[in-house]
Amino acid sequence: MSESRSNIEFIIPTFNEEKNLPHALKSICEWADAVHVVDSESTDRTREIAEAHGANVVVQPWLGHARQKNWAIDNLPLKADWIFILDADELILPELRDELLAIANKNPSDVREAGLYINRYFIFLGKRIRHCGYYPSWNLRFFKRGRARYEQREVHEHMIVDGQTGQLKGHMEHFDRRGLEVYMAKHNRYSTLEAREIIRQMDQDAGESIDARLFGDPLQRRRWIKHYIYPKLPAKWLFRFCFMYFLRLGFLDGVTGLRFCLFMSAYELLIGLKIVELRQMQDEECEQAKLATEDDGEARPKADSSSPPKNSQEASS
Repeated sequence: MSESRSNIEFIIPTFNEEKNLPHALKSICEWADAVHVVDSESTDRTREIAEAHGANVVVQPWLGHARQKNWAIDNLPLKADWIFILDADELILPELRDELLAIANKNPSDVREAGLYINRYFIFLGKRIRHCGYYPSWNLRFFKRGRARYEQREVHEHMIVDGQTGQLKGHMEHFDRRGLEVYMAKHNRYSTLEAREIIRQMDQDAGESIDARLFGDPLQRRRWIKHYIYPKLPAKWLFRFCFMYFLRLGFLDGVTGLRFCLFMSAYELLIGLKIVELRQMQDEECEQAKLATEDDGEARPKADSSSPPKNSQEASS
């Protein structure tokens, strides 16, 4: 960590990130006050690499995406005025580093924003995606200590900030160096979580900490479309491809853009199939519960109202 105080601490959740973590740490360790690696029981060299870079390593069994990060915010010995949540497959680019340091070196009361959105480049097959609806990609990661937490969602959780928010000009970069096999496995897990979350919202009409509003901010508009329009669309995977490739100009990213749009439409197909499967499982459980109730009712003896109960004479005498 840096000898001079930058007033910024980083939190990095990890699990088997030995290929990605060195790049993330290299981009921040020379100037961050502290780096906290919250590891969910990795079986590779993740913790060894983190310790070699001077990070504070804490082992916390996996709680879920939002809960894991909220646990870190609540339980780590954070002292800096500003906190940054960084994924292990991300890194801070120099322009963003300079912006972060300039803000953190001010008196916190002189900065009106409590949280700041960071734009992110996404790397797919070694190339930056500059369209496809994946750029610009704003993520709220930088916030005043004690002024932000993650909403409780199983996947694609967003940060809720107590106060004003703003945007920075610099970028971070997302590049998972573990390869497509790991990336596909991740999408398989995420599609299950996403399907569960969609069904939970539909069945329970559960309220969210981020309001779904057509005329709200960009995040609120996305939530509104996702909740009220998207579920009614037929062939959502095809819609997603057309939206990303044509409406969001994915074709300008060339062959890589085409491949990426196809990949994401396949992810949408997985979500749809898993929603169908989960619905079928729910129906089967309901049918089994109904049959169990009926069997239980038939097993109970029914009183014969035409004949007196046993010992009725004795009871009446």
